[in-house]
Amino acid sequence: MALGAMAVELTGTVSVNMTSDTAADAKNKAFNSARRDVIIRELRNYANPEQLTAAVKDSSNDDLINIISSSSVESEKISDTTYSANISFVIDSDAARAWMEQNSVQNWLPTSNAVVPVVDNSTLFSAALLQPMADWAALNAVARELQIDLATQKVVGNNVTFMIDNKDAGKLSNALRANGWRVQSLQNGFKIWK
Repeated sequence: MALGAMAVELTGTVSVNMTSDTAADAKNKAFNSARRDVIIRELRNYANPEQLTAAVKDSSNDDLINIISSSSVESEKISDTTYSANISFVIDSDAARAWMEQNSVQNWLPTSNAVVPVVDNSTLFSAALLQPMADWAALNAVARELQIDLATQKVVGNNVTFMIDNKDAGKLSNALRANGWRVQSLQNGFKIWK
């Protein structure tokens, strides 16, 4: 059994062109808008997209600044009332995960130090459970019906990581889709949620 670290790089760039009463106000609005766009674009692969979009919309600019670890600006142009630039943001994954959990956004963003066992003949599944007990019972019922053993690796909050034999991965993912689960194929396995 090898150990595979799950590293997540959350970096995005947005081109902005904002007009307002003053250049300073335009710049401020451009940064706030770009930050929201990058947060949604970069986190949507690790979260329920509808819940994420609603949480970003409802959050203050100060709350969203707190999940950004750094930003940079290129091709900046400023006039009396207009600001344009290419703005890049790096999202702090631990801060983003904490923010999503505070805002009830179902997510499967791994911790920065997460190490999950990877076995050559197994496929990794990461399940985000909206209703933990009911969803876990439903997931196990589907697996039992297919005679698939779920080897639980890690449970963190509402997220469960488990492994199954490679030969059963397609069968399980299709059965889960048929039972109302969303299934997304990842480079190292699947993420599932309802």
